[in-house]
Amino acid sequence: MEAPPAPAPRGPMLPNLSTTVLLAMAAIGAILLAAIFGYILFLATGLRIDERLWWTGLASMIFALGFYFLFAVTHDRKVARPLAGGFFVIGAGSFYGSIFTGGASDLGKLLYLILLSVLVIIVLAAIFVMARDAERDAIRKVQRKHIP
Repeated sequence: MEAPPAPAPRGPMLPNLSTTVLLAMAAIGAILLAAIFGYILFLATGLRIDERLWWTGLASMIFALGFYFLFAVTHDRKVARPLAGGFFVIGAGSFYGSIFTGGASDLGKLLYLILLSVLVIIVLAAIFVMARDAERDAIRKVQRKHIP
């Protein structure tokens, strides 16, 4: 009886097509983000610094919302959720910087600060609820019995 033939040698280790497409999409997204922030911060010379900070904050909040929706769809806690949080922090910081460097009256600055602080508190409360729910889910998964 003859031995079975040896398997054919494997070719070079190439990533799957879906992985390649996902990496290409991520690269295009990173280039787009860098282009938007670069334009706002460095090329929009007609804007004052408080206006640049405001537009940076708005763009960051839009990206944070987009990454939060991506997290809601994929439940990816390693990439989408930290990106959503990071862009929210950049957005809130830019808005605070815009308020402090702007030429609004003291009452206007106070109202803007109160409004932004309420938004930050709402987001922090939502993060607390999400963390609590994630912990509850993890505890429930540990308590399940595995039947072989």
